[in-house]
Amino acid sequence: MLKVEGLVKTYGDFTALKGVSFRVRRGEILGLIGENGAGKSTTIRILVGLITPTSGVVEYDGVDFFSNLDELKRRIGYVPEVDALYDDMTAEEYLKFFASLYGVKFKREIMDKLGIPNKAIGEMSKGMKRKVSVARSLIHNPDYLIYDEPFSGLDPMVSLTLADFLKSLKNKAILFSAHNLYYVEYLCDRVVIMKSGEVIYEGDVEEIRGLKTYVIKTEKGVVRTNDVSELVDVLRNEKVLSIDVEVKRLEDLYFELMRK
Repeated sequence: MLKVEGLVKTYGDFTALKGVSFRVRRGEILGLIGENGAGKSTTIRILVGLITPTSGVVEYDGVDFFSNLDELKRRIGYVPEVDALYDDMTAEEYLKFFASLYGVKFKREIMDKLGIPNKAIGEMSKGMKRKVSVARSLIHNPDYLIYDEPFSGLDPMVSLTLADFLKSLKNKAILFSAHNLYYVEYLCDRVVIMKSGEVIYEGDVEEIRGLKTYVIKTEKGVVRTNDVSELVDVLRNEKVLSIDVEVKRLEDLYFELMRK
């Protein structure tokens, strides 16, 4: 399990993170969402060891990350928002190079699963380059996958292919940040919403889908409620003309929280 507890990051007088806490368990996909400047990328950079927190705890399976960086980094697969690739290499050369750095045997299976052709990376589309980055993140079979905006700038078909591939991975803890809430709702078991450096919501995606609003049209007007007891009171005391049920989506919850 990845444990993040009380994460604070300051830059001079500016506090980028204000006590961020959450968990990601094995076999779980967690989406990290929020507006620009919410602290998503800062959080991710801390979790992969690119920057250190001012205070707080990061643990992988109960082991302190910053006391065991070299060991634990080998258990993480990371994809940054901007692909950092070697354009003059073919995809296979690039992945073999990283396999050698990790001391593991290269398996072409990952290229086949992602549909990556063996041609020069510089000749590839943005979507194909992103697939190469994802393949690189998996080359050493890590337990934890941490991706910063993996669907950013990709066309819908490439995004869906990548989302389905990530969904097929078993027994890994996956955390990714995203602006496109569709892929978060499609992929994730749980979601963390950040605003101004703080976690303002954490919950199961299925629970969000289960949040219903009853819209009751009566002779006196329209009543909207998510309280079943209030619904029963209206049914008992008013002449009801119709009842509709609105199911909340992640997008609805997100914008509701952002407006507060």
